[in-house]
Amino acid sequence: MEQTPAYSTYSLAALRDCAERIDKEKYPDRYQEILRLLNDPTHLAEQRLEQQLSAASLKYSTFWPRVGAVVCDGIFFAFVLYIECLLLGVEYSMQDKFLQACNAVQVAIYTIIMHGCYGQTLGKMMMDIKVVNDADEADIGIWQALRRESVTLVLNILWALIVLFVAVVMVLDGFVPDHINSMVLGFTVIATCWFVAELLTMLLNKKRRSLQDFIGKTVVVRVNQTE
Repeated sequence: MEQTPAYSTYSLAALRDCAERIDKEKYPDRYQEILRLLNDPTHLAEQRLEQQLSAASLKYSTFWPRVGAVVCDGIFFAFVLYIECLLLGVEYSMQDKFLQACNAVQVAIYTIIMHGCYGQTLGKMMMDIKVVNDADEADIGIWQALRRESVTLVLNILWALIVLFVAVVMVLDGFVPDHINSMVLGFTVIATCWFVAELLTMLLNKKRRSLQDFIGKTVVVRVNQTE
């Protein structure tokens, strides 16, 4: 005996599709069951609630798009830094720590400006995600973007200054004292802890808000889920 499908578990779209495709003469009972579910307010409400919850979950599912955005922005700024080196007559090197530290500072400034003006960096535009205010999902401004990126900006500036300081000490003394090496190690530990805290907070809440999102009172959403 042919088993009757569990139409009560079908989505509204699936039920409508079944209503159009089913052989009404061969399966009149099934057709009536489909019509009953399509006209049942309780079933419709449950289906709409499930769809809303699913859409909300997808809207905040931004971990991998954010990773993709970082990669895209990183590639873009690798080209920017290379062009800047050509214009300034500086030798480009991925191993030049001071050069890379300065690049990190300009990336942070670029991020603040882009988020403050558009809610997106070029990478986020490519990934269809956007930084918005957490309370009402309205656009953010420069000051909120600055607050969001404040820790990253400060860490990048400090790193550039530390690298410069170590280079000056090397030129003057010919070696780096142990206490300065300890300072560099301590800063590296702090920066690593910040990065790990960013990842953990992002993975441990439903909206995928990172630590900087909590500081800036922001949230990252999928653009095509908010339109």
